[in-house]
Amino acid sequence: MAKKTGTKKKAAPRKPRGKGKAPAKKRAPSQARKAQASAADLSALEKEAKAAAAALDQAKARAEDLRAKARGLEADANQALRAAVAPYREACRKAGKPCEYAGRRSANVSGQVAFQLEPVDKGIRVAIQGRPETEEVIPAGALKASVNKAAYAYTDRHIGPKREVGNKGGSLSNRLRAAMRKRARTPSASAKK
Repeated sequence: MAKKTGTKKKAAPRKPRGKGKAPAKKRAPSQARKAQASAADLSALEKEAKAAAAALDQAKARAEDLRAKARGLEADANQALRAAVAPYREACRKAGKPCEYAGRRSANVSGQVAFQLEPVDKGIRVAIQGRPETEEVIPAGALKASVNKAAYAYTDRHIGPKREVGNKGGSLSNRLRAAMRKRARTPSASAKK
């Protein structure tokens, strides 16, 4: 097939860059006209600015009043809830039925866990109290790299992920730090001999 040739419009020739006259600059108004215009406009603009600042201050004060009122309403509602729930909770307990208002702890947080820690030569031995199968030595190198990562890795393996069991890794990392400080302060058995 042969190429179709059509008539194309030619683009306008480009002006050379860097050559030729520079565009004319606008002249600034004379000083007398500036002073005259600014004196007249300045007072009007100042009035507008002061009015806007006053309106902002009033809005801030009103917003703070509304926030205080909302906090008061919420506090009153919380107090009414506590007063209504207490006898209901007691009645559920006497009837032997579970109460949906049993406590403030989230449903997705597991029960308490106690960690047993013991410094050893190669790191710190960790176990969950009452569960000997969870005993494990966390190497000193892993603890020096990141105490939090080591603690959360341990709790993820033996207890479960944080979103299901709560911040058990945080409490273990605090205990590990304390054990590391204690280990650093006490001389090792080999140094005593």
